[in-house]
Amino acid sequence: MPGRPTDSVVFSSGLPIAARDFGGEGPGIILVHGLGRTLLDWTVVGPLLARSHHVVALDVRSHGKSGDGPWSWPAAMDDIAAVAESCDMPDPAVVGHSLGGMIATMWGQHHPDCTGVVNLDGHGNPRPDQYVGLDPDWVAERRAESLALRAKTLQALSGPLSAQQVDALVAQQKSVAALVGASVELFVEAIHRSLDVRDGQAYLRPSPAGAGGDMMAAVDECDMLTLYQQVRCPLLVVAGTRSEADYGDAAAGLEWIHELLAAFRKGVTRDLTELAAEQANVRFEAVDGSHALPFEQPHLVADLVLDFLSTARAARPASTKP
Repeated sequence: MPGRPTDSVVFSSGLPIAARDFGGEGPGIILVHGLGRTLLDWTVVGPLLARSHHVVALDVRSHGKSGDGPWSWPAAMDDIAAVAESCDMPDPAVVGHSLGGMIATMWGQHHPDCTGVVNLDGHGNPRPDQYVGLDPDWVAERRAESLALRAKTLQALSGPLSAQQVDALVAQQKSVAALVGASVELFVEAIHRSLDVRDGQAYLRPSPAGAGGDMMAAVDECDMLTLYQQVRCPLLVVAGTRSEADYGDAAAGLEWIHELLAAFRKGVTRDLTELAAEQANVRFEAVDGSHALPFEQPHLVADLVLDFLSTARAARPASTKP
């Protein structure tokens, strides 16, 4: 059985990358969290995977305890490579959630001989045709409204945060934890891990006006369906089918957001079902959960990952097995 997790710092081209080793023996797995989150998101899933694998999570650059560095997809993959080398993982599987799932997919694109990569609900920027059953003009209007609100919210968080803003962020995380069935203490710890306190003032990481904004722009420009078609190693894509929890959307004037997201999930399920039928290296799993899959369904997520990797490893030619 794996022991107590250990923390370390790995340097990627001079940039410190925080890593947490969940222990375990066997093939390596590197875990990558989502935008605005931290490696703490793997607190439950990590030990489940470590029963049969060596498992390490990292704080994506400009997140958590990792250093601030310029954002690019190649840079994020370089950070994974640095962690893999430091932790003696010559051929790691990469598992990511949300933004991390997109990074994992790109790792697979650039490492065709990889054991396997897993994308947990990291779908990137929706295409217009993925909003199944909705009027395209209505969708365009709602999307524009949503993006404008996002920009306004991020602008308010881009400078030093007041004590009231910090308290509001903590309260929000407590509410989200309760909605998705996660540990409230863990979510509170995570928001504090995402704050950079300098000269008595707190700043949110990644900075909405800096790396965070660059990451969002990169996500908005990414067509995941095209990317999936370019991956040659085994790829598991897991998508939630459940409507998102209400995080106060109605109060913010976004009563329609759930209708929009539900239509998008239908489109994603349609496209990934077709892709998996056409592309032998792709496996698609639609599960009863929202975007918060690692918190709502940690045991199911771990089981899916382990089954996928076991099957992928068994199918590899003997000459390529570690």
